Amino acid sequence: MTAAVRWDAALQTELTLARAVVLFRMAALAEIAIVTGLNASGYSGHTAVVMALLAAIAAESAVLCTACLRARRVRSWWSVADLAFTIFVLAASAMASVRYGGLYVAYPYSVICSVAFGVGLRRLSAVLAATVFLAAGYLYGGGYLHADPASHVVINAITYFPNTVVAWAVARQLRRMGRELDASRSREAMLARDQERLRHARMLHDRVLQTMETLARGQWIADTVLKARVAEEAVWLRGLVEGTDEAAGGDLLGQLGKLAARAARDGLHVELNYATVRGPAILAALDSQRSAALAGAVSEALTNVVKHAATASAVLRLTATPAALVVTVLDQGRGFDAASQPEGMGLRESIRGRVTESGGTVRIDTAPGAGTYLEITMPLASGAHREHGRGGPRSHHGR
Repeated sequence: MTAAVRWDAALQTELTLARAVVLFRMAALAEIAIVTGLNASGYSGHTAVVMALLAAIAAESAVLCTACLRARRVRSWWSVADLAFTIFVLAASAMASVRYGGLYVAYPYSVICSVAFGVGLRRLSAVLAATVFLAAGYLYGGGYLHADPASHVVINAITYFPNTVVAWAVARQLRRMGRELDASRSREAMLARDQERLRHARMLHDRVLQTMETLARGQWIADTVLKARVAEEAVWLRGLVEGTDEAAGGDLLGQLGKLAARAARDGLHVELNYATVRGPAILAALDSQRSAALAGAVSEALTNVVKHAATASAVLRLTATPAALVVTVLDQGRGFDAASQPEGMGLRESIRGRVTESGGTVRIDTAPGAGTYLEITMPLASGAHREHGRGGPRSHHGR
């Protein structure tokens, strides 16, 4: 996955909800501006106080709307801060109305703003608690400070609850639908990849595998070593096509040993060292997909050394950390200029692409005449790495 933002259904849902909150807030601002303008005569002599309150409301709304649009979501703590400000507006508006006269204009504004609390707060208990605080703020401002009739105040306070709860229910349903759509798309993508692999497997079986097995059985290859190599690769390819254990080649250490032995037949002496990897818990934490990715990447790396490095030896080392398994391939060959030389298909897809798809990372250090160092890091399950005794270095030399 690239560093760019993925426009999946879940993110689109959050952006839609954020835009809804912004639109509701704009409606609230328009409503309070219209009501205040229609009753401008009631604020004569204290226009500065009313304008200051409206300016504070506009400034807070601008900050909230900007944050929502930039983040493409409504964060919970923003809703909590907005709730506190709305309660302040209810009290301040009531005080201004009682002292200077004019209408108590904050209640309609607060009703429209309450939708944001249902969208921003993810748990129903939090939404209900926020609504209780909002209703209490209105009871204090409208009932106690402004002395509105008790029946009106109670009915108005109850009005908050349908707004917040319905907003929460709608937002929850939209988020659930977004997650389900993403899951469905993921399943479709996996099915498409499986179908593509099946198509490739059929092509390999019908063309390449049949040819290799014919060459391995017939008399077309006079070199017995090369003929044995073709037969060995044919067995591996059949295991890959049919999904049998032959393709996996056993555990990771066994696979690396076979790769070292195969490289030795190609004239490359490989020193395989895994002295620090002790105990089955480490390798058991590596699933078959990641193990196969490591083995495939190492196979390509050793092939590159044979083809391009112009050296007769390489070091293949396997180490473990508490969080990951690290495989390195080091040669003292000719190296290359990574800045000016683009990565070939083998390095880009067979090594970097294969490892990245399995959740790992690849690092390459090289320079002309200075050899090449390839480091592959593959994450392990949490707590998988445990020390099972200590011992001296243990090496296997492919010969």
